[in-house]
Amino acid sequence: MDKSSSGPKIGAENDNGNEVAARSGQATDGALIEELREEIKVRDDFLAIAAHELRNPLTPILLCLQLIRVAQRSKDDAKMTLELDRLERQIKHFIGRTKVLLEVAQIRSGKFHLDRSKLNLSELIADVVNDYTPLAIRSGSELTVNLQNDVIALMDRTAISGIVENLLSNAIKYGQGKPIELGLTATAEIVQITVRDHGIGIDEKDQARIFERFERAVGRQVQSGFGVGLWLSRSFVELMGGSIIVFGEAGAGSQFTVSLPLGSEENP
Repeated sequence: MDKSSSGPKIGAENDNGNEVAARSGQATDGALIEELREEIKVRDDFLAIAAHELRNPLTPILLCLQLIRVAQRSKDDAKMTLELDRLERQIKHFIGRTKVLLEVAQIRSGKFHLDRSKLNLSELIADVVNDYTPLAIRSGSELTVNLQNDVIALMDRTAISGIVENLLSNAIKYGQGKPIELGLTATAEIVQITVRDHGIGIDEKDQARIFERFERAVGRQVQSGFGVGLWLSRSFVELMGGSIIVFGEAGAGSQFTVSLPLGSEENP
């Protein structure tokens, strides 16, 4: 009786072993599939961010070309020279902007390193404003700029340019042709950059969410795009030890305020 009962036990043990092995194989396959899905998502995320970073500076470049054609037809040499100078600056900026694609990957992996240098923020932001003024005019928005003179800071040029470009582009896109104000102020320790529009605004419930990657306060039927500009801006701001906040309400416009430590050679 003991012998006859031992056979089924051995068979049951074998069956259990086979079942455990099968389950282990399924778990391994599931982990591999999940890993592949994550890799595909990372790739798609990167392509979306790349598209945003390459498209953003292309818009003022194309508009500049249109203005050059207008100046050419009207034989306005002074205007043509002005726009050619602007175009040259924008193309140089676009070439430098491709570096951001590598920086985005580094930001996502936590390996991005700031390239700090002594900057005249007043001049840098004025150049960005100059590039985006034709876009503001075309949208119907009057752009008012109030920059404190000769604000010198130890910061990353690409990061500051990206922050101001994204905030200005956002204001023009959602400003509904209404006035836009941009300001720069500084104390002995803090720099503040503000961009205010009077357009569609942002619901309070959306004000934290819009800084996440691929998020936006309005649907794609209102504006096209991937929703990465504010995420990039926040990432740059936080890497420089600062903060970015937004105030506003639906239908009453919004104001973005960036606060950054001024920085010094001893304490960057």
